[in-house]
Amino acid sequence: RHWLCSHYPVRSGDRIFGVGVVVVEVTDQKRHTELLKEADRRKDEFLAVLAHELRNPLAPIRTGLELLKRAPRDPAVNANSREMMERALLQTVRLVDDLLDISRISTGKLQLRTERIELSGIVQTAVEISRPFIDEKRHNLIVALPAEPLPLDGDAARLAQVIANLLNNAAKYSPEGGQIGLSAARHGGEIQITVQDSGV
Repeated sequence: RHWLCSHYPVRSGDRIFGVGVVVVEVTDQKRHTELLKEADRRKDEFLAVLAHELRNPLAPIRTGLELLKRAPRDPAVNANSREMMERALLQTVRLVDDLLDISRISTGKLQLRTERIELSGIVQTAVEISRPFIDEKRHNLIVALPAEPLPLDGDAARLAQVIANLLNNAAKYSPEGGQIGLSAARHGGEIQITVQDSGV
């Protein structure tokens, strides 16, 4: 419990003949103040994470636009670029939805939207997000996925974020022209995703 104690002199004319004390319990106020500080800290962390994540899907949109400029009449390039930008746009919309959800900002929690998904699509989205960072440092990326489909229950946007962040870190901390490997394998009822790089 918390108490606020105030001391003051007790006077009679010019003479001080004692000390008065006022004691007020401030336990509730202290608890509310701590809760507000914690909510503010969570909000700052939440916004920092989303601000960082919002930059990632913009990279494949920029790449797609560059490809369209270089080969405006190539149907295959147009189709691939459009699909890549659509996936990046969906990722961006999901992040903006999170940003606009005030209740989640105040609690610092992200909501998972789990559904039946296939890992290869998640990996493709993550690689598209990270490709500009990987290409910028001229890294060699090798993706090794099993031939059979790897279905799982998960949140597609969050899993793509996780894998993209691992790839971005691999690109960032590997010397130029490094090697980055992304692989996945089934282990019983689980899927293990591995990112390896030639960095420190």
